[in-house]
Amino acid sequence: KGFLQTYHSRGFYYFFCLFFFSYNLCFIKYSIMIKKKLISLITLLFLFHLTSNLISNDIEKIQIIKEPYYINNLELMNYNENYTLLDDKPASYFIINFWASWCAPCIKEMKSLNSLQEKVPSLRVITISQDKSLDLAKNFFKKNKHKALEKYFDKDKKILSKFSLRGLPTTFIVDKDYKVFAKVEGIIEWDSKSFINWLNAN
Repeated sequence: KGFLQTYHSRGFYYFFCLFFFSYNLCFIKYSIMIKKKLISLITLLFLFHLTSNLISNDIEKIQIIKEPYYINNLELMNYNENYTLLDDKPASYFIINFWASWCAPCIKEMKSLNSLQEKVPSLRVITISQDKSLDLAKNFFKKNKHKALEKYFDKDKKILSKFSLRGLPTTFIVDKDYKVFAKVEGIIEWDSKSFINWLNAN
């Protein structure tokens, strides 16, 4: 009888230990699963918050020009060294981008400028190189394509003299009447829905 009591006591003890171990193991697995889901949720919320801030920051970078001016007679030289006037080809808007092949931020935003032109064909995205030579600008586009963009070179910096720039890249936003009414110093996501909506509202 004493042996049986001892045996049952040990059996109950082993059963209890096994149950306790299994319970803790399940609890640990469940906790890890919850933890992973919480981390995923927090990550998604953080990315959403970050994206929202980037979008709002892009719009905040747009500066309205207090004293707008007109540039319909702006003369442009293309990469074949042929000249044309801006008003030779009307558009809903003109996005005039000053850039250079040595400027890392300029290069970074080219893709979104090209995408904007593809998304909104009624406007014109005009790139004006400030490189020391035309060949530098040509070579950049040979490597990087961006076929939708209009490409011009500011040979004698005559175009630059008609705008107020503090650095590169700087992009001017011009309406259909050739009025320069806004600018962006630095880069933004030009092809974003928020910018296109802003443009349509102005």
